[in-house]
Amino acid sequence: MRGFVDLLRRFHSDERGVFAVIFGVMAVVLVAFGGAAVDYTAVETARTRAQVALDSAALGLQPTIFNDPRPTSDTLKAEALALMNEQMRNNSVATIVDVATADTGTGTLRLEATVTVPTAFVQLVGIPSMSARVVSEATRKRLNLEVALVLDNSGSMGQQSRMTNLKKAARCAMNVLFNALDDCTDTKINAETPKPKTEQNIWMGIVPFTGFVNVGTGNKNAVWMDTTGLSSISNDNFDDDDNDATPFYGTVNRFDLYTKVGVAWRGCVEARPYPYDTTDTPPSAADPDTLFVPSFAPDPPSGYPNDYLNDRPAVCTNKDAGTWVETSVKTGCSSKTYSNCNSTPTVTRTQTNWDGSNHTPVASTSPSTLPDKNGVPIPANCTTSTANERTSRDPDRYKLTSTKTCSYEFSDRVLQERLCKYNQKAGSGGSPNQDCPTNALTPLTDNKATVAAAITAMASQGYTNIHQGTIWGFHMLSPSEPLPQGKSYDAATSKVMIVMTDGENTVDSYGSNMNKANTYQAYGWPGARSQTGGISYNGRIYSNDYPYPNSDAQVTAAMDSRTLESCNNAKAMGIAVYTIGLNAPNQKTINLLTNCATNSSMAYFPTASTQLTDVFKDIADQLANLRLSL
Repeated sequence: MRGFVDLLRRFHSDERGVFAVIFGVMAVVLVAFGGAAVDYTAVETARTRAQVALDSAALGLQPTIFNDPRPTSDTLKAEALALMNEQMRNNSVATIVDVATADTGTGTLRLEATVTVPTAFVQLVGIPSMSARVVSEATRKRLNLEVALVLDNSGSMGQQSRMTNLKKAARCAMNVLFNALDDCTDTKINAETPKPKTEQNIWMGIVPFTGFVNVGTGNKNAVWMDTTGLSSISNDNFDDDDNDATPFYGTVNRFDLYTKVGVAWRGCVEARPYPYDTTDTPPSAADPDTLFVPSFAPDPPSGYPNDYLNDRPAVCTNKDAGTWVETSVKTGCSSKTYSNCNSTPTVTRTQTNWDGSNHTPVASTSPSTLPDKNGVPIPANCTTSTANERTSRDPDRYKLTSTKTCSYEFSDRVLQERLCKYNQKAGSGGSPNQDCPTNALTPLTDNKATVAAAITAMASQGYTNIHQGTIWGFHMLSPSEPLPQGKSYDAATSKVMIVMTDGENTVDSYGSNMNKANTYQAYGWPGARSQTGGISYNGRIYSNDYPYPNSDAQVTAAMDSRTLESCNNAKAMGIAVYTIGLNAPNQKTINLLTNCATNSSMAYFPTASTQLTDVFKDIADQLANLRLSL
């Protein structure tokens, strides 16, 4: 019995073979834990690939959050999942995109997803799969983009199909920006132009310029217009006393003059007095020179271009010049030499057309002095004739009759400036709207149809004033009056001005006449400055180094200076300036447009109008990329 007990004791204490048993029990756990590293690596690999795929989906879908209509969260989740599955290409990995949040205000799209990877080893211990969370956020802020197309509509644009090609190029830029057009062939442009706008946050305006810019007749009563003659330039070229030796300080409401001559104001304004003609200083009645004065080309004297009024109409009664006749009679003269006359001269005087009647006697105690008008001496052109006859009473005596005829003459300047003549209807010889383009500017708008119509309406006419085009492009992009459609100057808005011209600043044309030009300008007459008494009539454009310009070159040089100053002021406000000089006529213009541009790479000089489409598309493509900033 003892032996059996000892046998049991020895069996109980014998540990041989226990490891195998323990190993058998632990083997499953050891394999699971050993393979966990492999499963973890597989999950990390899947998570990394899922992160890359989700990032790609976020970047790809982010621009769509601005679409109209806005995509829903479910739509974004479904599209993100499809993009992730396409990129990962692993059917064994389960992916769920369960969060998609879009914020158009900040341009942010946030996506969250979960990837689930089946396990190969830890499933032995009851863990059949492992999951990982991935998050991606794409922020590409959609900038507001404002583009002012400042386009030359002068007469030369009607040559060699330039206007036709300019319209095509402008439509190309419009469609690139409004519809993301990538091809500006005729077929594409014609197909895209009628389509509604698809891109968001883009505004475009058109500034057609000639010698003036037409701001639109709808602005006749705008608060920024000089409707009462307050500006210091409103009375330029007008006077009320028929004497160019005295200054005129009265007010002249240009709109009233349009009404009196029976002509409708077409919509053009003159350049503001310097320096306001190169800045975007908001107009205010507190400083009348900041207001905009309606253009009114004065009626020049007969024989000048643009003559549309009678210089001596009946409405100028009591002011117009007449004829003064003075007759002096001597009697009892001893010879035909009229010596030894036995009487003092008998003097009579008459004047015609002084007050509308004929032969109205005028008394004077000074026979040798011609009468004046309202106290103002009037220049006169006098001729004297004499007659003698032998008296019948005494054949040896003679009577002398001396007649002085004096026509009261007005200078050309007086005839040009007399306000009284504007109380008659205009004739067909010209117009106070001289050189005002027929098509008005189109303020910034996001309505593609409006922009397309403005481009179609452009027509070649008149002369070239790049300065006026440029300053009104500046006004268009500004957030203040006179064109307040522009957004504030801030990082959220890109403002761009594209200035296109086929010529140089022009004045037509310096000559010997008192105005030094045949065509009225946005600065008034370039040469209308009196040399008498230092009285300035216009003189708004040329340098003060000269009392008046001696050549066209001096006028255009001053216009170039104002153009460049306007560009520099616009650039100082953060406006990007592109310039296009089609077949630039000279190095002076090339230099002007190069310096006007933000940098030299933004100045283009195509040699043929057929190249305009490529130039405008290149610029528009740059602007399309500018709208997105990572």
